[in-house]
Amino acid sequence: MNDQILNHQLEASGFRLVKVGAVLSLEASDNSFKPFYIDFIEGKNRHRRLFGGGKGQPLARAVGMKKGFMPYVLDVTAGMGRDAFVLATLGCKVTMIERSPVISKLLENGLQRAMLETEVSQIVTRMNLYQADSLHFLETMDEGSKPDVIYMDPMYPHRGKSALVKKEMRIFRALVGDDVDSERLLELARSRALRRIVVKRPKGAEYLAGSKPHSEVVSKNTRYDIYLPV
Repeated sequence: MNDQILNHQLEASGFRLVKVGAVLSLEASDNSFKPFYIDFIEGKNRHRRLFGGGKGQPLARAVGMKKGFMPYVLDVTAGMGRDAFVLATLGCKVTMIERSPVISKLLENGLQRAMLETEVSQIVTRMNLYQADSLHFLETMDEGSKPDVIYMDPMYPHRGKSALVKKEMRIFRALVGDDVDSERLLELARSRALRRIVVKRPKGAEYLAGSKPHSEVVSKNTRYDIYLPV
């Protein structure tokens, strides 16, 4: 999709992409929220990099990270890239797949800026990004490129008042919509991962596709459901 078509589609949805200096931001045409951009250098990503808990944190345990083994992770629902960044910070090579052309552009810009910062440049060299439909990506994957782990963080169906939904989630829903194909994605992922599939869910949420995982890693607000390949 070329930039002109993308910009027309964004305008029709009430958004626009604006670049100020090196930073590419998503803005609302009615200025209903502050410009949104992805930052791997400061903010939440910096906090998790410095204080996230290292290899003992739930995400690291969920993907099977251990002494002497650093899994290659395919993140098929990249979103803002936060979990991928944590995994790369800990030493994993991570390939991110994001289907939204807009979110992909924001991710790409965030990675480009991070490459220029000494503190994080080595981390983001372990992160690759593809703008693609994850189902198609997995369907056409060759045998030699299978990852150790496939990681999924599907959009959880929204319940409750829209005012309670975080700004980032409102943006994602407007651009991407719900992940209606997540059940098929899990099914396909189980035939592509070498070691495990990890599905991130809110704590207390039902299992994806009603399929009970082989094991779980639970934190305060999040549950990582672990499935084995078939």
